[in-house]
This record gives sequence, C-alpha cells and structure tokens, in this order.
Amino acid sequence: MRRLYWLVLSLVIFFSCQNHSETEIPNFKAKLFRADTIDLQAVSRHKVTLLTIWSIFCGPCLKELPELQSVYEHYKLDKRVTVLTLALNTNQELIRFSSTSDSADIYRKVFVHSGLKQLALPVLIGTNSPYQIENGSVRLSDRKAATLLKHLFKFEAVPTTRIYNQNGQLVFEQRGAETSESGLRHHRLNLMKKLDSLIIQ
Repeated sequence: MRRLYWLVLSLVIFFSCQNHSETEIPNFKAKLFRADTIDLQAVSRHKVTLLTIWSIFCGPCLKELPELQSVYEHYKLDKRVTVLTLALNTNQELIRFSSTSDSADIYRKVFVHSGLKQLALPVLIGTNSPYQIENGSVRLSDRKAATLLKHLFKFEAVPTTRIYNQNGQLVFEQRGAETSESGLRHHRLNLMKKLDSLIIQ
C-alpha cells in the first residue's frame, strides 16, 4: 500500500517538448467511455470547450479529477459549453478504475485514492495500449500510441488543461496541477471564471 501511495502521488508522465502548443481544437475522433464515438471538433463547434488530458497513473491528475467533475456538473446542462477529458488509458483500464468490485485491484485502489464517488466526467479513450505494472513501476506497453496523441494534441505533460473559445481557438492552457486543497479549489474557480467570461462574449 505504501508503494502504491508513492506511485500514485509521485508519478507524472512527461513527454518530449514541442516547439509550439496546439492553437486549435484537433481533428480527433474517439470513443467516449460508456458511450459512442464522437468527433471532437463537431461536439465543440460554436461552444466554449474545456479539455483536460490525464492518466490514471498520474498523481496530480487524480487530485484534480474531483474538481474537474465539479466543473462538469456545473455546466453539463449549458449548451454553450463542452467539458471533456482525454485519458491516456484503454477502455478496460477505465472499467477497472471506475467500477471493478475487486478492492485488491490496483486500478480500484487508485480510484479510491482519487476521492471520487463515481466517474461522471465525459472521458475520451485515448489508446488501446494498456499500461504494464511490474514490481511497483508503471510503463506504457506501446509508446507509439502515446507519441501519436502527443503529436496530435502537442502536450508536454499530464495533466494539461485547455480552454478553447467558440471559434475553436486556444485561449487558456495550464500544464500540471495544484495538489493542495486550496490550490485545487482556486484552480476550479479560475476555470469557471474563464468559462463564464467566454460565454458572455
């Protein structure tokens, strides 16, 4: 359990730096967890869009999930706003993370550690290549899948949170996440403030 604690809290997945950040919503189609395949550009068209890229085995991501879910719950009925996340995980990993009844499953332990009661956030499934867990260490089984996503979304680390305006242009980006209670609350309020300011423009 102690090994899991340090694994979850300390693991941040870094990717090679890019020369520039993504300035528009990528042309990307993927299956939503427990839902149909969607076109990211289509569902974001003429809407203010919040997109967070995360991974199950990323401590700061887990800390941030409850705050992101609160943002989603606040805007889910507002047709002017789209809130989505992109997980660098497989469908099966997300099932194990959010709904397995096996309390000994490492994915379930990580979910409990996140503080979520249930996973209500819309989650795009980012890969078909699961993580490999050996002797307390976690690594990607297929780095090509992550490289493709990195190239398409041009992100350097997870979590990365972006807000796009109604024209699909990037207007806000935050790399990494606060992990303190006050920092997380400030992050949530700041996201909502930015979303609200774009809605009324």
